[in-house]
Amino acid sequence: MLVNDTTHSQFDVSALNYDAEFTTSAIGKMQRERVYFALQVNKLVKSKSKILEINCGTGEDAIWLANHGHSVLATDASEEMIRIAKQKASGLNKSDLQFQQAEFSDLNAKYGTQKFDLIFSNFGGLNCVNVTELTQLFSDFSKLLLPNGKLALVVMGRKCLWERIYFLLKGSSKNAFRRNSKQAVAAHLGAGTYVSTYYYSPKELLQLTDANFKQEELVPIGFFVPPSYLEKFFAKNKGYLKVLYFLEKGIFKWKFLANYSDHYLLILTKKT
Repeated sequence: MLVNDTTHSQFDVSALNYDAEFTTSAIGKMQRERVYFALQVNKLVKSKSKILEINCGTGEDAIWLANHGHSVLATDASEEMIRIAKQKASGLNKSDLQFQQAEFSDLNAKYGTQKFDLIFSNFGGLNCVNVTELTQLFSDFSKLLLPNGKLALVVMGRKCLWERIYFLLKGSSKNAFRRNSKQAVAAHLGAGTYVSTYYYSPKELLQLTDANFKQEELVPIGFFVPPSYLEKFFAKNKGYLKVLYFLEKGIFKWKFLANYSDHYLLILTKKT
């Protein structure tokens, strides 16, 4: 990522609790399952592929992809995230699974001689960079991909209805509409840490990628399933969460809900 040392340290701190607060939480599992379902339906993981994962966190997605027969190079700017990911994968004996520490700005320099079938970014990693940095990153992606290579990007949009309703009920209009800001917003990362976050609508990302990519699919992730910071409430109300998850499964094709969800998955193909 194109982030400063303070941001690195925030991710290093949050790494210790990330799996407990999100990966293994009920909400985290549900949102991740929806991402995996979308990848499979769109045939992005059907045949053996060479995949570059960025902002891989503690390695949950990279391990899933490797277990499905793909060659995965997973990167993250956080040294601690990479350490935990390597530890999780240590007993898997996967020769085609690598974890390496790398900034977003390092990707082309480090891996430019390699070409990938797919570049994957899950759960808001791209929300850590501003428009200028993101524009450069998409240009780098084009160089790293094979002809007709694809991007699968899970991003936080601007109009999450859950977030607006939740904070309005708490009397905090500032937080309810914080995703509208064009400037960086201090978003809670977990473990008492905060990171500068930029929010993008699907339309904004499509404008930034238009020179090198074309849209293939847009999927809402977390329209009915709530944001992870509501885990404590729904842990006490599991029946409600099951109903919301059932409803979530029914909106897979409803692209117009993408920007109103906690996240959305945008799938793009490199132009030839």
